[in-house]
Amino acid sequence: MTRFFLRTYAFPDEVEAAAGAAEADGWDGMLFQDSQNLTPDITVSMTLAARATDRLLIGTAVTNLVTRNPAVVASTFATLHHVSGGRALLGVARGDTALHLVGEQAPTTERFAVLLDETRTYLAGGTVELDGAESRLAWLPDTGLDPVPVNVFASGPKNLALAARHGDLVTMTVGAEPDQVAWALEQVRAADPDVPVGALVVAGVGTDKAALRELVRANASISTHFRRDAAGVLSEADAAVVADVTRDYDDARHATAGSLQARDLPDDFLDRFCIIGSPDECVSRLAELVGLGLDHVVVLGGGRDADPVVRHRSDELFAAEVLPGLR
Repeated sequence: MTRFFLRTYAFPDEVEAAAGAAEADGWDGMLFQDSQNLTPDITVSMTLAARATDRLLIGTAVTNLVTRNPAVVASTFATLHHVSGGRALLGVARGDTALHLVGEQAPTTERFAVLLDETRTYLAGGTVELDGAESRLAWLPDTGLDPVPVNVFASGPKNLALAARHGDLVTMTVGAEPDQVAWALEQVRAADPDVPVGALVVAGVGTDKAALRELVRANASISTHFRRDAAGVLSEADAAVVADVTRDYDDARHATAGSLQARDLPDDFLDRFCIIGSPDECVSRLAELVGLGLDHVVVLGGGRDADPVVRHRSDELFAAEVLPGLR
């Protein structure tokens, strides 16, 4: 069955209650954004979430392997895996605001592949060769647990193929239109026909379409920005929207509804690129995506500047009104 993960934020004052609610509401996992200059540290929040739950997978969507060296991130997630009884899920991508806000750039595709392989080797208890020196997690306990799975997020053709070859899972970040998801799925399957693959979807359920657009606008701008390397598969109008968002993107206002990049998104684009509407509309559109053969769906709604009460209520409504129609 397709698994449904809730993407949220690492605010420690709210995470235990949110994780408990997510587990009770039927989500399969809770995944945290990692951007150290914009939100609190994921390590604390993931540990709190793990302690507050019994079944929920806990992880990231996403972290990176530059500000968090492969040995460091592997040690963090192996520890989380141990204390949670095997419930850690490491979501990674090449890197965005976490890098840019400290003056770093995303690694090349080739370098990212190396970093992924090093991370998976550490997690499996293996040895990484670093300039002739042998490096491994000497403390890694023999618990009988499988290694932490590495879920690679990607949107462009090169990174989708890389994710399939170097990850344990792949999550496509190409919006919610079936033709775009099907295109991305083809890129993954051409590289590895068997790797589990899912999609990240910005979504919200309700009857007030205007309010829903405002709810999802912040996170929709992030996913739109990710499409800047795949404009060739977009319509002329959508490629123009991606260009506007890329031109205006302010890393310091990442995931905020009032940012210029978020205001660049036209209503008709939001209605197609996201999944918003009544429960029946959301179920129908998600079912079409799931029918393409998705292993998992990562759902995110309100941005980091949204009222926490509104954001959590929206997540609860989605679980209550939409998830049962997809099980």
